[in-house]
Amino acid sequence: MRKIFLFACLWTALALHAQQRIEADAATLARFKGARPAAMTTEKPRRNAEGLSSIQRAVGYVAGGDPDSITLKGVMIGQAGTYPVATLITADMLSTYMGCRVVGIRVAAARSLGKSDIFLHPVSPDGTIDDEQGITKSQRLYEGWNNVFFNGDMGWDISEGESLLVGFDYKETEEMVQEQSGGLCTVGESQGNDFLIYSDYGQGLAWYSIGNVGSLCVQLIVDVSNLPEKDLSLLYLDTGFRYKRAGEVIEMYTIAGNTGRTDIDAYTLTCQVDDNEPVVFRYNGRVAEQATDHRQPAVQLPADIAVGRHSLRVTVLPGDETEAGAKATQTVTFFVYDQTMERQKNMVEQYNSQRESMAAIVNPYFNSVAETNEAVALVNVYAPGCPLALPETDYLFDLYAYTVPSFTINRSYFPGEDHIAYDVNYYAELYGALVPSIIDDMMRQDLLMPAFANIQLAPAYNPETRELTVDVSGDMVEKALDIFDNLSVTLLLTENDVVSEQVAQNPFAPGTSTQKNYLHQHVLRTYITPALGSPVQVSGNTYSAHFSTTLPAEWDVEKMTLVGYLARGIEQVDPNEVKQMDITNCNSVPLAGLAGMRMVDAQPQNQPAEYYTLNGQRADSRHLQPGIYIVRQGNQSRKVVVR
Repeated sequence: MRKIFLFACLWTALALHAQQRIEADAATLARFKGARPAAMTTEKPRRNAEGLSSIQRAVGYVAGGDPDSITLKGVMIGQAGTYPVATLITADMLSTYMGCRVVGIRVAAARSLGKSDIFLHPVSPDGTIDDEQGITKSQRLYEGWNNVFFNGDMGWDISEGESLLVGFDYKETEEMVQEQSGGLCTVGESQGNDFLIYSDYGQGLAWYSIGNVGSLCVQLIVDVSNLPEKDLSLLYLDTGFRYKRAGEVIEMYTIAGNTGRTDIDAYTLTCQVDDNEPVVFRYNGRVAEQATDHRQPAVQLPADIAVGRHSLRVTVLPGDETEAGAKATQTVTFFVYDQTMERQKNMVEQYNSQRESMAAIVNPYFNSVAETNEAVALVNVYAPGCPLALPETDYLFDLYAYTVPSFTINRSYFPGEDHIAYDVNYYAELYGALVPSIIDDMMRQDLLMPAFANIQLAPAYNPETRELTVDVSGDMVEKALDIFDNLSVTLLLTENDVVSEQVAQNPFAPGTSTQKNYLHQHVLRTYITPALGSPVQVSGNTYSAHFSTTLPAEWDVEKMTLVGYLARGIEQVDPNEVKQMDITNCNSVPLAGLAGMRMVDAQPQNQPAEYYTLNGQRADSRHLQPGIYIVRQGNQSRKVVVR
């Protein structure tokens, strides 16, 4: 049967390829000309599916609250043959059913399909489909919804973090092709991997995502007898940006879900800052079983709350209950500040891949922004397995890169977003002219975010030994360490015009090919400090650090840039703390011309010397901080390093 596949790859590139082929080649991919809307009904939607008992629930993609709903009938492939089709029931969709058992599968058919293999296979958190595990049952499928129950004690226990691939072997006959009407049914709108087909459409034998006809009508039948009668879960909590001032009002957005077996008529929501008295909100109104309720509570912080780390604990309870369920509470960390500094630059990390053709489309736009916007420090980080990848950056793809290419700005989380990273892939492919302005708008927004320290970089280079030394220094606001706990600096080097391979779209023919001499820009070459940062020496409200490294002979120093950023120090990566790993400030210095720099001559010159920072600001020559300066003396200018 089918082998083990890495589903994570299909969630990104192949879903897009499949959609492109649907539009371009109706003869070999799913065709919907013969599909027809299902008959409309004015009946009140049912929560319990037809043919299920009071302790059984249909779990999957449902439209209008009715698990028996069908939007389109007669969806077809367009070519006679047998095709495994399926939907992915994600771990998030199953999270409220932990410990419950799958006792069957529901399938809707547009006509009698004869005997078919109906299957269920687990999908691990890393995206691997295991065909050797799961359940398969053969049964005839008739027009309408079919409830396929497993035999005897057979079933599948829902476990945390595990998704389920659920589907059946669909046989499309020559008769269906002639009639232009297939046997598949879909519901609602497409939601990602909710309609999958296993075949070979030019990218090898794999699961392809069909993205323009809705969700395949396949559901799990779950026994919920061991769920509590009344239970609420806090499914979503948004408390806004994590940095707040004393006395500020925290405006929240919450989604409470009824995860019990009966409706509830009211619930309470409590918000507790640190150990203070909880603020209680009472919400009246029926929340049906498995339904959700959205609210926007607000809590004002005390005017005398201390600068530093704090917690906000939010809990939902049904009715007059006092015992909260396992998923009824969420606690978020936030930081109170009273002073800020300006951000110097945005640290922009692009998670890139030499194996993905979309990167060749997106790269020029980011390069253009980096060249025209001095407040951008762009770093291209390459995915594991690429020739330009660094092993110490693997964790960045695990934490941030939900698709490739994507990017973060200062690794900061924007409230309400599903991911910390962003992508402009859709715009780059269809509306490329919009991409620079989109990126610029995001850069300007992030430059307005508060910073609590700045960073100055003073590199020096010995061309004979190829040793690069860097002195790092900066100022901090008062009580900055109450916010950071500890402050760390990360230094890295990027290089431009690096020649290496890159998959790209063919300019004059369909498909992709590998360009062997592609010029990569802003390539992360190495970390001078550990990738997770290095502690700095703090004295009062200032800090300093010194680092050195030797550069390989094949690197062109004239095309390299030193990038440094400040963040909260961590010793190991904790995915649970990913939203706290943002960067408070960043700076960068090109190394071009560094080999010709000289130390500042303290002897008086015939003409007075004027000192300027690299940002063009006049500096007092009597009180120069360590760093790089431009010295103007008469009609001559030169760069100098002050240690």
